[in-house]
Amino acid sequence: MLKHSQSGKLFFAVLLVFNLLFVVPFPYKTMLMASSAAAVMAQAEEKGYGLSNLNQSASVNDDDEKTENYGNSNSSSSSNPASFNSSFSMSMYQPDFSTSDNASRHYDNLSSNSISVADYDKLKNCNADTSKRPSSLEYLAYFNCGRVKVDSLPDGKQQVTREFTLIARENQSIPIAYNGLKFDNAWTFNGTIPGPTMRVTEGDLVKITVVNSLGNNHSHSIHLHSIHEGDMDGIDGKGGAIPPGQNFTYEFVAQPYGVYPYHCHVTPIDQHINKGLYGVFIIDPPTPRPYMREMVMMMNGYDLDYEKEGVGPSRIPTPEEVEEDFMPQPFEHVNEVYTANGKAFDYMNHPIQLEKGAPYRIYLVNMLEFDQVNNFHLHGNMFKYYPSGTSETPSFVNDIVALTQGDRGIVEFKYDLPGKYMFHSHINEFSDLGWMGFFDVRG
Repeated sequence: MLKHSQSGKLFFAVLLVFNLLFVVPFPYKTMLMASSAAAVMAQAEEKGYGLSNLNQSASVNDDDEKTENYGNSNSSSSSNPASFNSSFSMSMYQPDFSTSDNASRHYDNLSSNSISVADYDKLKNCNADTSKRPSSLEYLAYFNCGRVKVDSLPDGKQQVTREFTLIARENQSIPIAYNGLKFDNAWTFNGTIPGPTMRVTEGDLVKITVVNSLGNNHSHSIHLHSIHEGDMDGIDGKGGAIPPGQNFTYEFVAQPYGVYPYHCHVTPIDQHINKGLYGVFIIDPPTPRPYMREMVMMMNGYDLDYEKEGVGPSRIPTPEEVEEDFMPQPFEHVNEVYTANGKAFDYMNHPIQLEKGAPYRIYLVNMLEFDQVNNFHLHGNMFKYYPSGTSETPSFVNDIVALTQGDRGIVEFKYDLPGKYMFHSHINEFSDLGWMGFFDVRG
């Protein structure tokens, strides 16, 4: 770390903008170039936060000075999508959010006019490797912000375009428990359950290309919970059912800010969700939220013998069936495993390390199928809760929140006392079958 006196603080802040390149002690061993925004650097130095570790890079297109491109420079276009075949071994570290340089950064009193797109993405902890297959431990803080282009418009404003590629693959084998249990014949977006957390900013032009792999047996789509045109909803038209070997690009302006799920919406929907085709979609506000270290928790479950119990969809009876008292029987699907972020008991075996007194933010989403409700309970503490993340004012303070399928929100908290604290579903069956973990608060 560079040391400087109070009188020379401004000089070194400017110097850092152009000259400082440092490696931060982050579990993923990523490297961060110092922010080019003087306002961000000044606030960071004043608060003593340091900058978020981030393996995000930015470069200006030499052919057009008005266009900025960054993100995964090796990513292919939708016609030649990036490969997601590479395998990643499970990380053996404890998820560490106890240091000031390993999670997303937001700074107080910044406006959308005082921070560049690239710097805001650094504060969000955007990962430059948009083709990465994160483990369930890495998933906590893996934010895919897409391939980014920034165009300067004639009126002086900027248009940010973010492009994503989701590859749907069937017949995958995904580890879902510490004991070696795997979910065979899983269906995945980009090789993981849940799929990647896609992160954008309100007002961005978003393009998501879904590629349905040639070897698949079913059509697929994505439906995003946000505001967009009907033909981009993943229900009707070409984007409503993409055949194997085909692709479709969903294009829309991101709005409003909040946290959302996305999932396949092809019938039977419960099968496509149970198989694993879902993930988290975050739309950040134009002005950064107050500083907190951030993570994502997707609550889910697995019915391991779905096909044996009957393939849906459920249906209403015909008039003849009612007259003959021969009603169609509902399918009785039951989950055998429950998790946060895809793998049972992962945060019990690898407690998430937190720093005493530091504020934290969880983007919490429930995509549990076949159970009417799920919940999140935090031990030894209380949290502020923002339903759907669409408001800057919390709706309540509690230590538990219940969510139906597709529901979501933002949880904000801090621990003032050190120790090990459980978080889990307060539906005890879910906890016994995998949905529980620990925060290890230190300092």
